Amino acid sequence: MTLKTKFILLSILVAISTSVFSFFVIQRYHAKIPLINRMFADQTKASQPKAPVNQYEGLEPESIDPDGVYYQNRVLILMYHDISPNPIDRGTLSVANFEQQLELMKSNNFHWITMSQYRDFILHDSPIPDNAVLLTFDDGYESLYTYAFPLLKKYQAPASSFLIVNAIDNPLHTGVPKVTWEQVGLMHKNGIDFFSHTYDSHRFALADPASDTRIAMLSGPIYLKDENRLETETEYEQRVTDDLKKANDILHQKLGRPNYVLAFPYGEFSKSLPKIGEKLGIDLMLTVRDGLNKTGQTTGFRVNAGGMSNDPVLQISLMKHAETLLGSKQFDDGSEARLYTLSAMLFLMLLGVFWLWMGRRLLVLRARAA
Repeated sequence: MTLKTKFILLSILVAISTSVFSFFVIQRYHAKIPLINRMFADQTKASQPKAPVNQYEGLEPESIDPDGVYYQNRVLILMYHDISPNPIDRGTLSVANFEQQLELMKSNNFHWITMSQYRDFILHDSPIPDNAVLLTFDDGYESLYTYAFPLLKKYQAPASSFLIVNAIDNPLHTGVPKVTWEQVGLMHKNGIDFFSHTYDSHRFALADPASDTRIAMLSGPIYLKDENRLETETEYEQRVTDDLKKANDILHQKLGRPNYVLAFPYGEFSKSLPKIGEKLGIDLMLTVRDGLNKTGQTTGFRVNAGGMSNDPVLQISLMKHAETLLGSKQFDDGSEARLYTLSAMLFLMLLGVFWLWMGRRLLVLRARAA
């Protein structure tokens, strides 16, 4: 095989390796490349919600196990939104299904913990019971007080709710009716904790007028229509800081204690958002991604337990197998993607050096022949 043929084959290999490396980079960092990010914009458009995923696929009803141990030194956080006796929206859980969930959790040896216990576990490795579960409610819907609160009291289950602070007692704030500060105060005295879901950033905003791309307001710079430009990173960070600080101040005033948790609206966030939160005393943050939570994991995972499609019996089966079905998947995703990206980059660099060396040899031989 001649040197020229070897160089051609090596060039093809370099091209293939570059494509593979580019694939890993785009998968991991597409949000930082605006032009490419448009290809992934569907997940952030309010007008195009994701189709529901069948989280119960492959699961079957299981017998009650009052002494079962399904996971240890982990916390499963359940996420709820609206609750109604007769749901008409797919994101609303029926009151009957919620009560059945509570009954099944209690009879299957799951143990509810408070946000304070969760925080001590995450930050200080404090002990928690086996099969620990943290119940959370997003948005502060009025149904939390009307329907969920009585059942939580009945089963003596602590819970936490994340409030869109500007929506509370605000007649100008449209949408599903929210709790009042009076109701918040009553629930707070009876086992329900309240934290931040932002002051008024639970919305989508335009990020790119050319493609009509809309993003969650906390997830990155938004388009400034009056100035016909995108926010700078500094402006984005200041806007988010102002919003979260305002929410913190009001929650502290109303509840008598500092706010230290933020639930990301729509689960979307930026690289700088956790740092902004830390400066404001927010040391725990929650996404909407599935998974179990371990010590030191300050950005936590949650499992959606609400919605019209909820099946309480299969929900318990999922919780029993959470360590297998949810645990390792989320813990490993980031590290594996990083490993693949770095490995592809290293291989491409070595291949590039060899390609340059062989190319130089080919040029030298051609020069001698001439």
